[in-house]
Amino acid sequence: MKNLLTIIALLACVVCGAKAQTIKVGDKFFDGYTLYTVQDVRMDKYVYMTDDDDKEVTLEKVSGKPGMYKLTPSRQADDAPFGAQYDWKVQYIRQDGMNFLAVRKPSGDIMWTLVLTPHDKGTCEELQYQMTQDLPSEITSIALLNRAYLSGIPNKHELRLMRNEILARHGYRFKSKDLQEWFGQQHWYRPGKDNNAIKLSLIEETNVQLIKSEEESRNE
Repeated sequence: MKNLLTIIALLACVVCGAKAQTIKVGDKFFDGYTLYTVQDVRMDKYVYMTDDDDKEVTLEKVSGKPGMYKLTPSRQADDAPFGAQYDWKVQYIRQDGMNFLAVRKPSGDIMWTLVLTPHDKGTCEELQYQMTQDLPSEITSIALLNRAYLSGIPNKHELRLMRNEILARHGYRFKSKDLQEWFGQQHWYRPGKDNNAIKLSLIEETNVQLIKSEEESRNE
């Protein structure tokens, strides 16, 4: 792999704070575009984050669902952030060494990710740039993607292939003829017998949903 050190550095950004249990004041989350810093957590219910321009994002904890929040209108914001809508769910995922916020559509699919990071904005932007220097096939199973990265993929066709390659590398048997032909030409592809037996990692599951959301956004 050409940029193995890049991936290791990026993953260090992803897995930092592995002992964190809740969102707390001072936490920083990077979505590929902007670095958000948690300024206040009130009544253990409302989380207030701001970007470098002091634009505020507010999350409200969902009662009875640990780690689940919803987007709530902020005092300075008219439109919901991240291309989402108010009341869409935001899950704080702390699993398998991962710590990130996942904005979910009403369908449940993840459509935006923000990674917990110890870095300043400049370092995050450098790591983001370095990630673009690797081929998608080299990182989709080991690095959490974001919509900023996916915006650089030129068309829906390549996004579709990227998303399905994650499945293909686990031996997914495709029904679509074009995918059968494409992956059938790949020397590493070995279709299995039972798609239901395939188990994706947390990173892979998230990336599949994120790529799907990017594809759908290009229909809008």
